[in-house]
Amino acid sequence: MTKPTTYSIPVLSWAFSAGILVIVGLIGSLSLSYADILKRDAVESINLYGQRTMSPERVKTLTELYLGKPLHSLNLMRIQNSFLEYPLIRSAKVSRRYPNTLDIYLYDILPVAYIAVQTIMTLDEKATLLPLPDKGMLYNLPIITSMSSNLQTAKIGEAVTDETVQMLVDFLKVIRNKYHNIYLDISEISYDRRGIKLISATHGTTVFLGNEDDAPINSIILAEFISNDSDSGIISPYQYIDLRYDRQVIVKERK
Repeated sequence: MTKPTTYSIPVLSWAFSAGILVIVGLIGSLSLSYADILKRDAVESINLYGQRTMSPERVKTLTELYLGKPLHSLNLMRIQNSFLEYPLIRSAKVSRRYPNTLDIYLYDILPVAYIAVQTIMTLDEKATLLPLPDKGMLYNLPIITSMSSNLQTAKIGEAVTDETVQMLVDFLKVIRNKYHNIYLDISEISYDRRGIKLISATHGTTVFLGNEDDAPINSIILAEFISNDSDSGIISPYQYIDLRYDRQVIVKERK
């Protein structure tokens, strides 16, 4: 009769098998944990800061595709660039706020003036042609008028090459920085053979400031004249104020 053979499993083999089982268990546990993290990491809210120019529809289009996506996997640079494609956004910063929030900080371009090119548009400090905000005319800005017809071919996002427009933009930048009350009271600005002409938004007063070389100096005289003649600090309610002649202030009373 054949004697049965008995096999013994080496201790190392038992340890190896146990190790494999432990590793498999850990992988399974980690997979479940990772899936749970992905679920808990899903974007539930998006906060938008500093935005005044885009319509709710545009904001929704740019943000809703990230809702429900894993927060950690979002490409922040791509999100920032998607907002920068809108011409009135100067800069964008996107950050994650765990566990479920995406924060987007936007900085609008602050235009210097409106201008009529095909339709009403805006100009920034570099005379770059920009559209109106989605929400329409939000700003208390002067409008540049009486421009040459070749502006009709100007393109959004490009600097207007017209020298007169560039000169008026530069002038408005100075006025906005130094005499903000006057800047806010300008409804219209133009340039012709008489030089720079302003029209007051408050009283409709016409102000003649002379050519581009004299206008900055005459603006100082205008500011001083207004401070002495107007309690409100805006262009006084005359029919016109003329500063073109030898540093004099010539005014015409309203009838």
